Amino acid sequence: MTEKVDRYRQASRRESTERRYQQALAHFEETWGGFLPASSEAIARYLADYAETLASSTLRANLAALAKWHLSQGFPDPAKAPQVREVLRGIQALHPRLER
Repeated sequence: MTEKVDRYRQASRRESTERRYQQALAHFEETWGGFLPASSEAIARYLADYAETLASSTLRANLAALAKWHLSQGFPDPAKAPQVREVLRGIQALHPRLER
């Protein structure tokens, strides 16, 4: 790509977002013990395991980080699988928390 394109792509990514995504990936791999690339089944289990302890907004952010990693590495996005979306909707229904 050209230098201009690279410059604009770099500007589109906030440092704080990149740092947050790295934390989410570390949480998935190191804290939970998951492997990348992940299957949709593993991601659904991960969400279910943290449904009662993490806010749904945190789970959504972690899901976005996992999706971005898969797409950037050339893998299909397992976060878009219907079962993952259903688990997330179920978590939000059973553990509603007011967003700050």
